[in-house]
Amino acid sequence: MAKLVDSKETIAVLQKTNFQFKKQFGQNFLIDSSVLEHILSFSEINKDDLVIEIGPGIGTLTEALCERAGFVVAIEIDDK
Repeated sequence: MAKLVDSKETIAVLQKTNFQFKKQFGQNFLIDSSVLEHILSFSEINKDDLVIEIGPGIGTLTEALCERAGFVVAIEIDDK
């Protein structure tokens, strides 16, 4: 299971990287493992899949996608 889904890990990453929130990007952070599992379950992603993730943020979903998909491309607009 992805470790970034833990709120303490998310806060630690945000503090370590001095993350600056930008309202125009509508940034939210996935910190509920049941929501993450729900997303992954509905996606039916397997090792044969290529996944393109738009707006990965700190990578909570990305981390989980990498465990399931054959290849993951994450595209982030926020250069910070």
